[in-house]
Amino acid sequence: MSNNSKEEPKTAPQSDRWYNLTLGPSFKDESSSKYCTLRYEFKPASIDKTKPGSLRKTKENRVTVEFHNNQLGKPKVTFDGCSEDYKNDAVLFFDGETFRLERLHRSVNQLRHRRQPGESASAAAASSAALSGPVVEPRLSPVAKAPKTIHVGRNVFSAVPVIAVHVNFSL
Repeated sequence: MSNNSKEEPKTAPQSDRWYNLTLGPSFKDESSSKYCTLRYEFKPASIDKTKPGSLRKTKENRVTVEFHNNQLGKPKVTFDGCSEDYKNDAVLFFDGETFRLERLHRSVNQLRHRRQPGESASAAAASSAALSGPVVEPRLSPVAKAPKTIHVGRNVFSAVPVIAVHVNFSL
């Protein structure tokens, strides 16, 4: 598999083996390659994963992310957040043969789901319960009560091994 392939590698890196590690173009000051992370507070199951989304950033570093809804006739699924500079973080890419380290330039933290009028938090949470497990029903009363847990089915996705690497560096 070549380094320029857009295809996911078929295998994870093998244990107890040395791999080549290169610094990507984002480490060069004049590079046009920029990388950003997105962190969602909540990601509903209604996002259509077969269609591309869109991202808009304002001069004030406010970010809006929109995805198509997988429920016909429903509005887009929208998130709002704030963009910040990264200092010394990077992301590691594996193409099946080698690793490439790229500098992270920006992060969008606390992307909050912007609910449409009439859409309740409990309805949105129930729609994604298959992804996240038990749902805690919100209480509007100021009297302290134990939260009522609603169990909605089992997780419909099988376990998939994931390689997560966080690299802190200084150059």
